[in-house]
Amino acid sequence: MRITFSDARLWRYVMSSVGKFIELGSLYISESGLSFKAMDPSRTSLTEFIIPREAFDEFNVDGEHRLTLNIEDISKILRTAEKDDKISIEWTESAITLAFERRGVPRSFTLPIQTAVEAEEIPELSLDLKNKYKMSGAVLYESIKGIEDVGDVLRIEGDERYLSLKSISDIGEAEVVLNVEGGTLEEAEVGDPGFSVAFSIEYFSYMKLPVKLADYVYLRADNDMPCHLELNYVQGAKFNYYVAPRVE
Repeated sequence: MRITFSDARLWRYVMSSVGKFIELGSLYISESGLSFKAMDPSRTSLTEFIIPREAFDEFNVDGEHRLTLNIEDISKILRTAEKDDKISIEWTESAITLAFERRGVPRSFTLPIQTAVEAEEIPELSLDLKNKYKMSGAVLYESIKGIEDVGDVLRIEGDERYLSLKSISDIGEAEVVLNVEGGTLEEAEVGDPGFSVAFSIEYFSYMKLPVKLADYVYLRADNDMPCHLELNYVQGAKFNYYVAPRVE
């Protein structure tokens, strides 16, 4: 069985970001497509990378398969992927092979599948988050990059007019304000205006590169609730990222 996707760099950014705080993850492959799910040991963040069947250049799959992977090992291989690389994945019961191709020149890497241990079963999340903002990946990337070094707390606030991202520390704070009028927000659907919720900023810093590649992003948040980043890519892939609020 074999699948091929046009953009290996997207895989590189997703896996390298997830690998900063998660050791094992599960790759689920079925006739409808592929998903990768993982949760960090502290249960603060949950990731879900989804690629539907129609987004692949090649999709030769029968049945359903679950592959438990060491994310650090996969990330090391994916570091060799560049902008114009395609990625192909083949697997058996005991091994997975990742192959990259650029301008007709292939290179392949084979790793064992983690059969002695399985990644934690990831629950399906159903959250009622009353506030949703749409922006480009580039806008959210620059927002996080611009304030992440100031503090270790990220406070997210907003109403129907604006979304505030504020980095806070004992010595000061930095803030980015996005709004529809200025063009930095494309949409704002707000059911709970005046909400305010805090997170550890490192969990957002981890995801800067997948955010940067996204065509557009939905940020959902509410009082005392997890933040949900939905990253959408032009290739048809989607990356869901959930972060639990900070306990103060």
